[in-house]
Amino acid sequence: MSESTDATERLIESLGADLVPPRPLPRLRSAFAIVLTVWATMVGLVAVGTHFSINYNALMGSRFYLGCFVGLVIASLGGTASALAAGIPGRERLEIVGIGIAAFGLFAGALACVIAMQSLGVDAIAADPTRDAMCFEEGALLSLLPAGVILSFMVRGWTARPFRAALIALLGSGALGALIVHLSCGFLAPKHLILGHLSVPIVLMVLGVYPVAVMLKRLRK
Repeated sequence: MSESTDATERLIESLGADLVPPRPLPRLRSAFAIVLTVWATMVGLVAVGTHFSINYNALMGSRFYLGCFVGLVIASLGGTASALAAGIPGRERLEIVGIGIAAFGLFAGALACVIAMQSLGVDAIAADPTRDAMCFEEGALLSLLPAGVILSFMVRGWTARPFRAALIALLGSGALGALIVHLSCGFLAPKHLILGHLSVPIVLMVLGVYPVAVMLKRLRK
Protein backbone atom coordinates (compact mmCIF):
# COMPACT_ATOMS: atom_id res chain seq x y z
CA MET A 1 0.00 0.00 0.00
CA SER A 2 2.82 2.38 0.82
CA GLU A 3 4.51 1.84 -2.54
CA SER A 4 1.20 2.40 -4.29
CA THR A 5 0.62 5.58 -2.28
CA ASP A 6 4.11 6.89 -3.09
CA ALA A 7 3.59 6.20 -6.79
CA THR A 8 0.28 8.04 -6.74
CA GLU A 9 1.83 11.03 -5.01
CA ARG A 10 4.69 11.14 -7.51
CA LEU A 11 2.16 10.99 -10.36
CA ILE A 12 0.16 13.87 -8.89
CA GLU A 13 3.31 15.93 -8.41
CA SER A 14 4.41 15.30 -12.00
CA LEU A 15 1.01 16.33 -13.34
CA GLY A 16 1.12 19.60 -11.45
CA ALA A 17 4.74 20.42 -12.24
CA ASP A 18 3.93 22.15 -15.52
CA LEU A 19 0.91 24.06 -14.29
CA VAL A 20 1.14 27.84 -14.36
CA PRO A 21 -0.54 29.76 -11.53
CA PRO A 22 -3.58 31.64 -12.84
CA ARG A 23 -3.32 35.40 -13.16
CA PRO A 24 -5.85 37.19 -10.99
CA LEU A 25 -8.45 39.12 -12.94
CA PRO A 26 -8.27 42.90 -12.49
CA ARG A 27 -11.10 44.50 -10.57
CA LEU A 28 -13.62 46.24 -12.78
CA ARG A 29 -13.09 49.57 -11.03
CA SER A 30 -9.34 49.32 -11.45
CA ALA A 31 -9.58 48.47 -15.14
CA PHE A 32 -12.08 51.28 -15.69
CA ALA A 33 -9.85 53.75 -13.86
CA ILE A 34 -6.86 52.74 -16.01
CA VAL A 35 -8.85 53.26 -19.23
CA LEU A 36 -9.95 56.72 -18.08
CA THR A 37 -6.39 57.56 -17.04
CA VAL A 38 -5.10 56.59 -20.48
CA TRP A 39 -7.82 58.73 -22.06
CA ALA A 40 -7.05 61.73 -19.83
CA THR A 41 -3.36 61.37 -20.68
CA MET A 42 -4.24 61.40 -24.37
CA VAL A 43 -6.25 64.59 -23.86
CA GLY A 44 -3.24 66.19 -22.20
CA LEU A 45 -0.84 65.09 -24.93
CA VAL A 46 -3.17 66.28 -27.68
CA ALA A 47 -3.64 69.59 -25.88
CA VAL A 48 0.12 70.10 -25.62
CA GLY A 49 0.88 68.91 -29.14
CA THR A 50 -1.86 70.79 -31.00
CA HIS A 51 -2.56 73.68 -28.60
CA PHE A 52 -6.26 72.90 -28.69
CA SER A 53 -8.59 74.31 -26.07
CA ILE A 54 -11.98 73.18 -24.86
CA ASN A 55 -14.79 75.07 -26.56
CA TYR A 56 -16.55 76.23 -23.40
CA ASN A 57 -18.64 78.80 -25.29
CA ALA A 58 -20.20 76.06 -27.42
CA LEU A 59 -20.78 73.79 -24.43
CA MET A 60 -22.51 76.54 -22.50
CA GLY A 61 -24.28 78.28 -25.36
CA SER A 62 -25.38 75.52 -27.74
CA ARG A 63 -27.91 72.97 -26.59
CA PHE A 64 -27.34 70.51 -29.42
CA TYR A 65 -23.55 70.76 -29.02
CA LEU A 66 -23.96 70.07 -25.31
CA GLY A 67 -26.42 67.26 -26.09
CA CYS A 68 -23.90 65.66 -28.44
CA PHE A 69 -21.20 66.00 -25.77
CA VAL A 70 -23.35 64.34 -23.11
CA GLY A 71 -24.33 61.61 -25.56
CA LEU A 72 -20.69 60.79 -26.32
CA VAL A 73 -19.84 60.75 -22.61
CA ILE A 74 -22.69 58.33 -21.89
CA ALA A 75 -21.77 56.13 -24.87
CA SER A 76 -18.10 55.99 -23.91
CA LEU A 77 -18.81 55.14 -20.27
CA GLY A 78 -21.49 52.59 -21.10
CA GLY A 79 -19.51 50.90 -23.86
CA THR A 80 -16.30 50.75 -21.82
CA ALA A 81 -18.07 49.36 -18.75
CA SER A 82 -19.88 46.75 -20.85
CA ALA A 83 -16.71 45.54 -22.58
CA LEU A 84 -14.74 45.32 -19.34
CA ALA A 85 -17.60 43.54 -17.57
CA ALA A 86 -17.67 40.94 -20.35
CA GLY A 87 -14.26 39.70 -19.23
CA ILE A 88 -15.26 39.29 -15.58
CA PRO A 89 -17.47 36.31 -14.58
CA GLY A 90 -20.60 37.33 -12.71
CA ARG A 91 -20.89 40.76 -14.35
CA GLU A 92 -23.18 39.71 -17.19
CA ARG A 93 -25.94 42.06 -16.04
CA LEU A 94 -23.62 45.08 -16.13
CA GLU A 95 -22.51 44.02 -19.61
CA ILE A 96 -26.09 44.15 -20.90
CA VAL A 97 -26.92 47.38 -19.07
CA GLY A 98 -23.78 49.01 -20.46
CA ILE A 99 -24.81 48.18 -24.02
CA GLY A 100 -28.18 49.83 -23.45
CA ILE A 101 -26.56 52.91 -21.91
CA ALA A 102 -24.13 53.26 -24.84
CA ALA A 103 -26.92 52.96 -27.40
CA PHE A 104 -29.02 55.50 -25.51
CA GLY A 105 -26.14 57.99 -25.41
CA LEU A 106 -25.58 57.88 -29.16
CA PHE A 107 -29.30 58.06 -29.85
CA ALA A 108 -29.75 61.04 -27.51
CA GLY A 109 -26.84 62.92 -29.10
CA ALA A 110 -28.13 62.27 -32.61
CA LEU A 111 -31.66 63.27 -31.62
CA ALA A 112 -30.43 66.60 -30.24
CA CYS A 113 -28.69 67.30 -33.55
CA VAL A 114 -31.72 66.29 -35.63
CA ILE A 115 -34.00 68.57 -33.62
CA ALA A 116 -31.51 71.41 -34.10
CA MET A 117 -31.41 70.76 -37.86
CA GLN A 118 -35.18 71.11 -38.05
CA SER A 119 -35.30 74.27 -35.98
CA LEU A 120 -32.29 76.07 -37.48
CA GLY A 121 -33.20 75.51 -41.11
CA VAL A 122 -30.95 75.35 -44.18
CA ASP A 123 -27.81 76.66 -42.49
CA ALA A 124 -27.82 73.75 -40.07
CA ILE A 125 -27.69 71.10 -42.78
CA ALA A 126 -25.06 72.75 -44.99
CA ALA A 127 -22.44 70.15 -45.82
CA ASP A 128 -18.70 70.56 -45.37
CA PRO A 129 -17.12 67.22 -46.33
CA THR A 130 -13.60 68.42 -45.53
CA ARG A 131 -14.44 69.28 -41.93
CA ASP A 132 -16.52 66.11 -41.53
CA ALA A 133 -13.69 63.90 -42.78
CA MET A 134 -11.06 65.69 -40.69
CA CYS A 135 -12.93 65.30 -37.41
CA PHE A 136 -13.90 61.72 -38.23
CA GLU A 137 -10.32 60.69 -39.01
CA GLU A 138 -8.97 62.35 -35.87
CA GLY A 139 -11.62 60.74 -33.70
CA ALA A 140 -10.97 57.30 -35.19
CA LEU A 141 -7.21 57.68 -34.72
CA LEU A 142 -7.56 58.80 -31.11
CA SER A 143 -9.79 55.79 -30.38
CA LEU A 144 -7.12 53.20 -31.24
CA LEU A 145 -5.19 53.40 -27.96
CA PRO A 146 -8.29 53.19 -25.71
CA ALA A 147 -9.50 50.27 -27.83
CA GLY A 148 -6.23 48.43 -27.28
CA VAL A 149 -6.36 49.02 -23.52
CA ILE A 150 -9.99 47.89 -23.22
CA LEU A 151 -9.42 44.77 -25.34
CA SER A 152 -6.27 43.87 -23.39
CA PHE A 153 -8.29 43.78 -20.17
CA MET A 154 -11.17 41.94 -21.80
CA VAL A 155 -9.10 39.07 -23.19
CA ARG A 156 -7.58 38.32 -19.79
CA GLY A 157 -10.94 37.14 -18.54
CA TRP A 158 -13.72 34.99 -19.88
CA THR A 159 -16.75 35.99 -21.88
CA ALA A 160 -19.55 33.91 -23.32
CA ARG A 161 -19.98 36.30 -26.26
CA PRO A 162 -16.52 37.55 -27.29
CA PHE A 163 -17.72 38.82 -30.68
CA ARG A 164 -20.30 41.14 -29.15
CA ALA A 165 -17.95 42.21 -26.37
CA ALA A 166 -15.18 43.13 -28.84
CA LEU A 167 -17.55 45.21 -30.96
CA ILE A 168 -18.86 47.04 -27.89
CA ALA A 169 -15.25 47.72 -26.91
CA LEU A 170 -14.73 49.35 -30.30
CA LEU A 171 -17.89 51.39 -29.85
CA GLY A 172 -16.85 52.61 -26.41
CA SER A 173 -13.32 53.48 -27.52
CA GLY A 174 -14.70 55.20 -30.62
CA ALA A 175 -16.84 57.41 -28.39
CA LEU A 176 -13.78 58.21 -26.26
CA GLY A 177 -11.81 59.26 -29.34
CA ALA A 178 -14.67 61.30 -30.76
CA LEU A 179 -15.12 63.00 -27.39
CA ILE A 180 -11.60 64.46 -27.56
CA VAL A 181 -12.32 65.91 -31.00
CA HIS A 182 -15.73 67.18 -29.91
CA LEU A 183 -14.30 69.11 -26.98
CA SER A 184 -12.20 71.31 -29.25
CA CYS A 185 -14.30 71.44 -32.42
CA GLY A 186 -15.54 74.91 -33.27
CA PHE A 187 -17.74 74.00 -36.23
CA LEU A 188 -21.23 74.29 -34.77
CA ALA A 189 -23.32 72.55 -37.40
CA PRO A 190 -25.64 69.72 -36.26
CA LYS A 191 -25.04 67.73 -39.43
CA HIS A 192 -21.29 67.97 -38.92
CA LEU A 193 -21.61 66.70 -35.35
CA ILE A 194 -23.51 63.66 -36.62
CA LEU A 195 -21.17 62.85 -39.51
CA GLY A 196 -17.86 63.90 -37.97
CA HIS A 197 -18.36 63.04 -34.29
CA LEU A 198 -21.26 60.72 -33.45
CA SER A 199 -20.60 58.45 -36.42
CA VAL A 200 -17.08 57.53 -35.23
CA PRO A 201 -18.06 54.84 -32.67
CA ILE A 202 -20.74 53.39 -34.95
CA VAL A 203 -18.50 53.18 -38.03
CA LEU A 204 -15.61 51.83 -35.97
CA MET A 205 -17.84 49.07 -34.63
CA VAL A 206 -19.18 48.22 -38.09
CA LEU A 207 -15.71 48.15 -39.64
CA GLY A 208 -14.58 45.85 -36.84
CA VAL A 209 -17.15 43.14 -37.63
CA TYR A 210 -15.06 41.31 -40.23
CA PRO A 211 -11.58 41.50 -38.60
CA VAL A 212 -13.00 40.54 -35.19
CA ALA A 213 -14.86 37.58 -36.71
CA VAL A 214 -11.71 36.40 -38.52
CA MET A 215 -9.56 36.80 -35.40
CA LEU A 216 -11.98 34.84 -33.22
CA LYS A 217 -12.28 32.12 -35.84
CA ARG A 218 -8.51 31.66 -35.89
CA LEU A 219 -8.29 31.63 -32.10
CA ARG A 220 -10.87 28.87 -31.88
CA LYS A 221 -8.92 26.56 -34.21
